[in-house]
Amino acid sequence: MKSALKNNRTGLSTLSMALATVLLTAAGAAGTAQAQVPENIYQEMKKIGQIVDPACTAKLYRGFMPANDYNSSASPLYPGINLARDVSFGPHPKDLVDIFSAATGPANRTVVIYVPGGGGNKIEQQSRDANAFYDNIGRWATKNGMVAAVMQRHPGQNWDDPAKDVSTLVQWLQANAAKYQGNADRMFIWAQSAGNGPTGTYLGRPEVWGPKGVGLKGAILMAGGFNIAPLNMPQPGQQQGPAFGGQPGGPPAAGSTCGAGGPASAGGAIKGPSGMTPPPAGAPAGGPPGGGAGGPPQRPDEATLIARSSLPGLRKGTVKLMFVTPELDPGINGKMSTFYQTLHDDLCKLGADKCPTMLYAPRHNHMSVVFSPDSPDTTVTKPVLDFINSVK
Repeated sequence: MKSALKNNRTGLSTLSMALATVLLTAAGAAGTAQAQVPENIYQEMKKIGQIVDPACTAKLYRGFMPANDYNSSASPLYPGINLARDVSFGPHPKDLVDIFSAATGPANRTVVIYVPGGGGNKIEQQSRDANAFYDNIGRWATKNGMVAAVMQRHPGQNWDDPAKDVSTLVQWLQANAAKYQGNADRMFIWAQSAGNGPTGTYLGRPEVWGPKGVGLKGAILMAGGFNIAPLNMPQPGQQQGPAFGGQPGGPPAAGSTCGAGGPASAGGAIKGPSGMTPPPAGAPAGGPPGGGAGGPPQRPDEATLIARSSLPGLRKGTVKLMFVTPELDPGINGKMSTFYQTLHDDLCKLGADKCPTMLYAPRHNHMSVVFSPDSPDTTVTKPVLDFINSVK
């Protein structure tokens, strides 16, 4: 136990270290059993409330991560893992991807693309503690025999530009995955929060795919939504946007920064990778649901919404789907989000092969579902891995 904790970064809060000890102890006692979020962390997340709070949630999970993170100058950063940072995959300056692959092992590994929420940063910018994420997803993938591609997401001028950016990365991986021991014929995409917008649009709009088609075996969509008109259509007076949690409208409210003085200022200076910009102080963490930045987009009329809907493409599509709703997500009250439940029920009417897998993630909040990978807490990652392995 002590050796497991010794490598944690100096300066972690006493609370974070104590909670890490509890979870590691629970994981050790459980052996190979699936470890859940321990009571201590769950109670702290309930104090945070059903809001989006990257900085405070990061403090709860930072103690499980390696001592080194994006701020570290160690080389290799993560022993045993080849990390290609800021690889350009397209013409835009922010078309950047971090690729994680185990230094040893077979070729033709499953590829997992991670599409971040918020402003689209592939390294969280809410606080210095948060800079440990989303490298955790890359490490988790390599430890489970996969290659991870963690993309930098950015807005565009047109409603479908973010989806076209996903398409650019998929096509780039189709041509280049083998260089990183990946199998371009077995790729999955994983989106969280505002990452659902470009991902859902990509999945449901065949016109944005490349010449080889959708290029994906499966998709994991967490804590977000996108345009599935005429289903889940916003009511008059509501702003355009998917139903986050049980509440139609724009992105969930951002949380506090644990008294750190602003979303980009906690814990000292944040080292920003190329193409990335810390959010302005007081900016919402979620960002607009379509993948843009700034205030909520103007609501198109209903005819435009229906014309841009992903629903017809999803009904005809072949990509297997998994939906994840955290217990402490905004608007959630003990069951799957309205958005995911509505889409699930619609697709299931078309047959069992179309019916999405659903996971209600107990004791998790909006951010912990993506901060927990590569920790002893496997309440999210075990079902996700089971889903990936089940898709042929």
